[in-house]
Amino acid sequence: MSWSDLPDVHKALGKALTAYDWPGAQAICRTLIGRMYEASDPCPEADAKAILAALRKKRRFELMTPVAEALILTGQNAPRVRRQYAQALIDQGLLVAPEPLLQTLASESFEGDSQVAEAHGLLGRLYKQRFVNAARSGNRYARAYFERALAEYLQTYRLDPANNYWHGINVVALLHRGRADRYPIHHAPDPDVLAREIQERLRYTDKSSEPFELATKVEVLVALRDFQGAQAAAVDYSNHPDADTFEVSSTLRQLEEVWRLTDGDPPGSTILPLLRAAKLRGENGSAQLTAQSVGPELSKVKKARAELERVLGTDNTVTLKWYETGLQRARSVARVERLNGKGHGTGWLVKASDFFPDRTGVLLLTNAHVVNPEASGDGLAPDQAQANFQSAGTVVSFKPAVVWTSPPDRFDATFLEFDGAPPPTDAMPLSTRKVRLSVPPPRLYIIGHPGGRDLELSLHDNKLLGCSDRLLHYRTPTEGGSSGSPVFEDTSWQVVGLHHAGGTFDRLDGGLPPYEANEGIALRSIQDATRTNA
Repeated sequence: MSWSDLPDVHKALGKALTAYDWPGAQAICRTLIGRMYEASDPCPEADAKAILAALRKKRRFELMTPVAEALILTGQNAPRVRRQYAQALIDQGLLVAPEPLLQTLASESFEGDSQVAEAHGLLGRLYKQRFVNAARSGNRYARAYFERALAEYLQTYRLDPANNYWHGINVVALLHRGRADRYPIHHAPDPDVLAREIQERLRYTDKSSEPFELATKVEVLVALRDFQGAQAAAVDYSNHPDADTFEVSSTLRQLEEVWRLTDGDPPGSTILPLLRAAKLRGENGSAQLTAQSVGPELSKVKKARAELERVLGTDNTVTLKWYETGLQRARSVARVERLNGKGHGTGWLVKASDFFPDRTGVLLLTNAHVVNPEASGDGLAPDQAQANFQSAGTVVSFKPAVVWTSPPDRFDATFLEFDGAPPPTDAMPLSTRKVRLSVPPPRLYIIGHPGGRDLELSLHDNKLLGCSDRLLHYRTPTEGGSSGSPVFEDTSWQVVGLHHAGGTFDRLDGGLPPYEANEGIALRSIQDATRTNA
């Protein structure tokens, strides 16, 4: 069977990745690998490059590795395929196996192909990571790895300074790091002179507004101690529509591990929170927040936003505003616990009048299968439960009678009244709009306590799959303990649903086959029910 006779399975992979459908992408990769071994000829080089580039952009290195390996073993031996294979290994922290592969690539010559320079660059990246890891632990090989990384980057930059300036900025970063670590360095350029040279080249390139060039500009300005300029470049970079998670993660790693920027001092105090927010808002971001970290992280983001707005104005810090809002929402989420402190589910603070017009104050909303009056199923009775608002440092008990409840097969909701003063945090804002499925699908986020752990934001694999007046189906990753979590829409972190289950569900549009999904109750349907006492 010829590859050309096979269906365009790789195009389906692109659609799955664009839709953040990681399980679907994994299944398609398995099919692709099988087709490679069935075909009588290798996968065409253009298709192979497109497949690996799509996986790389979404940072699906765990899928990239077996796909690249299958491509090579079935005869697709293009330099870029082998390089992408090596890169996938490096980005998974595997720093031995890629070395001989990259050395072979670096020794080959392909006219009109940039893969030799790219191979040397990846060797530099490999040795740089070995250096960072060794320096962190005080390993005696750190200096040797530093020199190997510097040599790879420097020789490649000197071969073609006009195009290999990303190798050059790595030389600058390593020279600054070596100077800080008091390594004697001989026969190397002055890092400030080199930084100004790269800055000048960036000024005249026709790609100066592209994400990777903006990332390079951030480093150049950090090197030249133009912190205000570096901040402005970082804002442009984080707001760029084509800045994907792979690029942002690479820049963040470089600034933290090589430049050793910190949140406590400029320019790290503004740039690092900005890039973390951009990474989280990307297509593979997630965050774990402990009771101790929510407040400090929120303070860092507020400080960074205030500084950036003071210098650059209020219209540029969209990503930081978004992240700050998410952190503020996290303060209103509680772990529903047994009285011994063991996690049982999640709940969140709501304004009573949003559901019961004759009531004032705030209530806790969770699932009925988490807390209900009869303690039926695995649920707790109100007097067996407490709400731990970790980020506020407050544990609150409940009055024995529930305000309102509905069983799991209807709205799976219980409203609880606090026994004493409510927690010192705000009620969640609710969306007034009906959730609708559109193209591309809306993204939904969850903040909860999966597995009874500390707070976590689920920001990846999170598209809406289907919706009705009562139910929402989505791919936002959750675990047991997430039951009762708020489900947020993307742009302003307003709540649209109450998470309550995960599993295999019939499609809400009536189509086939059923799908694996998470399920939430549309908040508007709960409001309609409470207001009519349904």
